[in-house]
Amino acid sequence: MERILFISPSILDRKILIMTLIVSVLPTIFFGWLFFRIITTNHVLAVIFGIMAFMFLGIFLLGIICTPYKYILTNAHLIIKRHYKDIVIPLQAIKLIQLMNLDDKKGLLRTFGVEGAFGSWGYYQTSAHKKLTVFVRCYENWTLIITDRKKYVIAPNDLQLIDATIQQIGLAEIVSQTPENPVRKLFRWMPVAIVLATAAFIFSAYKEPKVEFDANAFKLKGRYGVNIPFAEITVADTIAWREMPAISLRTGAISAFKVNRGNFKTITGDNIRMSVHCGVNPVIRIVDRKGAVYYINRKNAAETRQIFDKISIH
Repeated sequence: MERILFISPSILDRKILIMTLIVSVLPTIFFGWLFFRIITTNHVLAVIFGIMAFMFLGIFLLGIICTPYKYILTNAHLIIKRHYKDIVIPLQAIKLIQLMNLDDKKGLLRTFGVEGAFGSWGYYQTSAHKKLTVFVRCYENWTLIITDRKKYVIAPNDLQLIDATIQQIGLAEIVSQTPENPVRKLFRWMPVAIVLATAAFIFSAYKEPKVEFDANAFKLKGRYGVNIPFAEITVADTIAWREMPAISLRTGAISAFKVNRGNFKTITGDNIRMSVHCGVNPVIRIVDRKGAVYYINRKNAAETRQIFDKISIH
């Protein structure tokens, strides 16, 4: 039966945290912001910026799921724990495990993989070692593992892992590894799923809704869309953005990147519905027979005026 003998965490150091911000987080936010800024005015550039944002978001997610969060020594294996897939090294296959010195690291070059986003993973090489498979989350304690077939690099925070592994190599037992509990595997993927779902939700909510007119109604399609029959409209006018009522609460809405969409409550307790770019004039105000109030504008003021003109003629 396989028994856990030693566990060493793999903790991000300050340098890696700064690199993660520079390599993936800030570029994702920057290109995402550019994408949303010009999505309605320059579709070609918006596509380019959108692709760049998703590329850096991909680097961010790969860093989360592919870099190790701990190393486990059992009586049969040295296990590199990751959110994506564990790397299991049989102890009987290990020929050498030791800290890397300056000669080992001389000429370090990444040939395939990701570096800087939550650590480093992938294939590297040095002058002394060809095709190193690296799984680290810090720049200290790089440890070389040479096996029958591959060379690995790990970075345990607790260097006692090296001594414990050396002691256990000669005593290693051949143990069939128990399959991972599928429920635990599902929970490992939850942070990635939450990030993707949040990004998809914000994108769908921020995207300007499609405007449709038919003989009987004005419609905004998409998330937080509206369907207002012309026969129900009692007031339709335009106001300046600064004349809109102050908001006290989102009752079913999203506010991001200076965009408000959905249901809100004003400081006077009134319920209103908005699809508004903050600071952009004019804003269309619509009141129906039931007293429901809608505030609508587009990022492009000319589009807002065209929509108002079409509502006015019905």
